[in-house]
Amino acid sequence: MFASPVETDIAPSGTLLGLLQRGRGDGALHALAAPRAEAVAALEHCVLHDPRPDWRLEHRSLYYARLYVDLRAELDGIEHHLFAPADRAASDVIAEPRFGGEVPPAAEAVAEERTGLVLSVLGHLVSYGDRHALALLRRYAADGANWRWALDELAVRDDDAGLRALGPAILARFPRTEPGDAALARAVRDAYEPRPWRLWSEDPARPAQADRIDRAREDGDFGRWRRQLRSPGPRPGWGVPAVLAWVQEGHDATPRVWREAPAARCLAATASAEDRPLLLETAATGTPPVRAAALRHLAERQDPAVLPLLEAAADDPDPDLASAAAGSLARMRGTDALTAARRWAAREDRVGAAAATAGA
Repeated sequence: MFASPVETDIAPSGTLLGLLQRGRGDGALHALAAPRAEAVAALEHCVLHDPRPDWRLEHRSLYYARLYVDLRAELDGIEHHLFAPADRAASDVIAEPRFGGEVPPAAEAVAEERTGLVLSVLGHLVSYGDRHALALLRRYAADGANWRWALDELAVRDDDAGLRALGPAILARFPRTEPGDAALARAVRDAYEPRPWRLWSEDPARPAQADRIDRAREDGDFGRWRRQLRSPGPRPGWGVPAVLAWVQEGHDATPRVWREAPAARCLAATASAEDRPLLLETAATGTPPVRAAALRHLAERQDPAVLPLLEAAADDPDPDLASAAAGSLARMRGTDALTAARRWAAREDRVGAAAATAGA
């Protein structure tokens, strides 16, 4: 999991740099005891030259971010790294997609490898109240090659006003051409954190921006619809009863398949207002798998009538249904959900834990 000590770009394990490159707990203690300039230089080297063999296998950003705070390290080195000519070159490649609007995968991979750890560290520093880190993330989201990563960091930490201000710069990345519109539809569809796109689509000060995002979302929904038509799962033309039957079929299969999430996506494409009574009844009295699917769909639609049904399902003896209901409860937003969350927050069970994240 850790970098090999024989690799030439990893310092010996007995040095301060080597300890920090390996993410050792005593490395942080040595850094605090070392001369500040030496410790800051070693820390900055680790953040700007990610020492992990595979960033998907090991989290290190919080470890380094805490050291930035403890050492009161400046962010000038990070700023120079983010906005260096190498990032501009990668940004130019990504901004000129080929093959029908597709960005070459290698270009995005290089950008992620070069700046992913840096952006994650900045995200943690924003959580600690660092305004310089917030300004760097906003600037990089607007101008940098790995802007999606920066936007994801901001999506869970920045306020609504800060995110809304980024809308024009992000949309300017997508030219008003057929390939550009297709790339925008993919970006909206594949966004890991949808909050910024929702804020931009609801921005009353920029109606043209809202219209463009709504069209991109419709294009993405149409593409998802076409993929569903080619899949072996329930087709949108089947209707709600057929989707629920498909859920039960998966639960009865060997091995069992829990289809709560894909069924909720299918219901989003097929259910109409006329289907609401059936979905509410199913959410209250159906078998565990179909109840879970109906509850998730209704929760994602922010239906206030589902709140007591979610609480009841979270107390069900079936562990899969109870877990799914608690997860769906955490997806609820708005005044009704917030009122219920405040009432349930004192509970010391999965409902109380879900209530802590509901209504926000």
